[in-house]
Amino acid sequence: MSLFWYSMMAVVLIINAVNGNCPEDDDTSSSFPSPTSSSLIPSPTPGPVTYQFFSSSNTSVNAQPVCVMPVDCKAWKDLGITKNGVYPIKPDNGAAFQVYCDMETDGGGWIIFQRRKDGSVDFNRNWVDYEYGFGDLAGEFWLGLSKIHRLTKEGSNTLRVDLGDFDANTAYAKFSSFNIGGSTTKYVLSVGGYSGTAGNSLIDHNGRKFSARDNDNDNNSGNCARDIYPGGWWFNSCFVAHLNGVYHQNPSISYAKGVVWYNWKGWYYSLKFTEMKTRAN
Repeated sequence: MSLFWYSMMAVVLIINAVNGNCPEDDDTSSSFPSPTSSSLIPSPTPGPVTYQFFSSSNTSVNAQPVCVMPVDCKAWKDLGITKNGVYPIKPDNGAAFQVYCDMETDGGGWIIFQRRKDGSVDFNRNWVDYEYGFGDLAGEFWLGLSKIHRLTKEGSNTLRVDLGDFDANTAYAKFSSFNIGGSTTKYVLSVGGYSGTAGNSLIDHNGRKFSARDNDNDNNSGNCARDIYPGGWWFNSCFVAHLNGVYHQNPSISYAKGVVWYNWKGWYYSLKFTEMKTRAN
């Protein structure tokens, strides 16, 4: 084999590892970190994952590769990874963490940060749970406001919301501009540039702070997340969409008391399936 090919292998080397991680990263467990053990809900141990390794500037045959964690699911996609699943990422200088990558929908490379599908996870949670994340990356979960902020704070991002009803019908809403502010802003939502088939039910939530049952930041005289429509969300007074609402095993609900996207199914229909996902533009 020529020196050229040895050099190329040293510059970019992709290897398979089971539960491995870059030596400098020690926060790639599939559990959601949280200050309290009661809100620590582990997700499954990931299967084989692929890490990218780059060499230093030395491209000799004996150059040692240095591990560099991909910044997001789009970066994994660019490496040729096409299988949906749990992968580690490192979007900034903070600790690396696990995410579920959708590599198939609309070009792939999406980081899913919310999923509802069977009601197995309770979304009526306190602020700390919504901030740090909860659930099961292979099932129902909320990734955590702190992580969503890290994913969207730099550059431009797209939001995609996939919805499903109890008759196997689907719809989606896509937003060309999306980011979540930091903790000092109460993770304020910025979203715009709608397209899709579900209708724009987030228009009333743009610019709104996040609220949970123990941290009320809405425009209602009461507490939307605690007293009226349980589940943390970017409430206004109170909502047009509430994908973290109470999950039901059938669609018929009393007024707005469920998983609701008003512009698609109205106030009296609770959705069976939701996914919220983001990707760098």
